[in-house]
Amino acid sequence: MKFLPLRELDSINRALVFDTPDCRVVGGVDIYTTKAAGADKKLYKSICETISTRYEADLRLSESLSPPNRGSDSASKYQSAAVYQTLHSPFGPLDQISARRTFAYLIATLNASHPDYDFSTTLRPSDFRRERYIRPVMNNFNTTLFNLGVNISKELPKMWETIDREMDLLNCNIYAYSPDDVSNDPYGDEGLIWSTNLFFFNKHKKRVCYLYLRGLSTLNHSPLERSLAGWGRNSRVGSDGWDESEGEDFNDDFIESKSIWGDDNYDDGFFEGMEV
Repeated sequence: MKFLPLRELDSINRALVFDTPDCRVVGGVDIYTTKAAGADKKLYKSICETISTRYEADLRLSESLSPPNRGSDSASKYQSAAVYQTLHSPFGPLDQISARRTFAYLIATLNASHPDYDFSTTLRPSDFRRERYIRPVMNNFNTTLFNLGVNISKELPKMWETIDREMDLLNCNIYAYSPDDVSNDPYGDEGLIWSTNLFFFNKHKKRVCYLYLRGLSTLNHSPLERSLAGWGRNSRVGSDGWDESEGEDFNDDFIESKSIWGDDNYDDGFFEGMEV
């Protein structure tokens, strides 16, 4: 993965790092190309081997749990469950190269963003979920910022427009990662309270956009540390919604729109009703 140092994102990244009375919020948006370096090729090979090993282990476990006195149909049922649990993923069937490669891209993106932490040893495909539509994703992210006291229209008026210009969001597959165990997050030891991690993968542009927010306990960050960080909500980039999108690698029948800016049927109460 190669990080793209896009200056258009600098003001967004500054605005996504700030303090609230309850926590310190660390956010940002990073964009990478999916051009594989030597380390990425090794990572992809390792992930493929890990998936195969887990599948074989699950299959052996299902066979050991299958009652010996039952017929072959019952044994087949247990084996089918193991196959489903291993192969079924938000990226598609993991016996397909495209699904395994997409999973590897996200792991490589996380590793590139956190070079001192290896996500390939902790995360499974089941730790991610596929987001079907762009509009709810945007509204949820905007609602999170609003609840944290961010005036989106003033402080982040062009965030989504900027990201869309780089990623073509309507042609992205969207994935979310929310660790159930904070020990699987590199910020777990720094008082992580909550986190939001979104990935926008555009197969044709060969890019992955990593958008994230983390709430860290103020007990782990002194006022001196915060002032030395030099970050604040001082810029003017980012915000608002648009329409649903469909992924490239799936055959789901999603609702489509030719424009990301209009033709929505959401009323004013839609944004207020979104859950964070």
